[in-house]
Amino acid sequence: MKKLILFLYCIFPVVTYSQLEKYAPKVRFAIETYAFLKGQSTALQMVAIEFPQLKPDVATIKKRSVLFERAERNIEGYLKEELHDSDYDAIQNRINTLLKEQFINPIQKEKYAQDFLEKVKERSLFRMDTLLSKGIISFAYHDAPHQEITDGHVETFTTKGHPKAEQSVLQFTLPKSWLAEEAERTETVQQFTSHYGTGNEKIVIVIYDLPAEEYNFILNEKTISEMIPPQAKLIRTEALKIDDQPGMMVEVEETLNQDKVKIRMLQFMFTQKQKLYCLQGSIGPADVSKNLEPQIKKYEPLFRLIADRTEID
Repeated sequence: MKKLILFLYCIFPVVTYSQLEKYAPKVRFAIETYAFLKGQSTALQMVAIEFPQLKPDVATIKKRSVLFERAERNIEGYLKEELHDSDYDAIQNRINTLLKEQFINPIQKEKYAQDFLEKVKERSLFRMDTLLSKGIISFAYHDAPHQEITDGHVETFTTKGHPKAEQSVLQFTLPKSWLAEEAERTETVQQFTSHYGTGNEKIVIVIYDLPAEEYNFILNEKTISEMIPPQAKLIRTEALKIDDQPGMMVEVEETLNQDKVKIRMLQFMFTQKQKLYCLQGSIGPADVSKNLEPQIKKYEPLFRLIADRTEID
């Protein structure tokens, strides 16, 4: 059984190094996570078959770890969309072959099975901040990204003490599976990328200094339209409040690199003490011919939830 547990940590590197170099980072991340989950679910089946007295324990663990099954199911759907049928079948066959090879021998002792169940139970609590847990969480909520926050899988980010924030203190609640990264642009305090840096969805926190002549600057549809660059299309605006501060939500689609790619954005903005604050959720870059509306609608509840939970000091 110890060999079996070790195998669960080794199966996805075996797949990765030999077959995955041609795929995009998110696809590789999905396959690595999927291979682990398939191995774990197969091991649970083995425990229930070889030790019938442990069936209730296996059933209890499955009820408490619904995110494992949800992630596995979502990854299957995602890979079917992203891969050609032949590639998808090849990945499935490779994983199944590895599982058959590694699980051909019976579990030697019930104690080993019990130890394994304890490890799965502990893993289901997502206390460990590992790449594997990020993969499971991110794909478990692939169909409804905002639920990652409502279910409590969150990290808190504050601008307090950040060198780019200049005494501006804001606090954000963000999905735990998103990767926090420093940004190159001076105005961008921090950026976060979905699926632990492999996705094409981003959350960016931006703070602009307003010029002295804009002392009475007011956010409204007119001033927003004046800020939009010529290569961008203003889709809609909406008045709202961020931590009781009057603000605006703006949806924009911007083309880049001589109209070859585009980005769709939801920007949540407010002003305070001669500064313009912007929490931006974006999709892309993507080919200019791609319709990004379904994807932005999928992530809009998440972006709105982050804006709604923003705290301003």
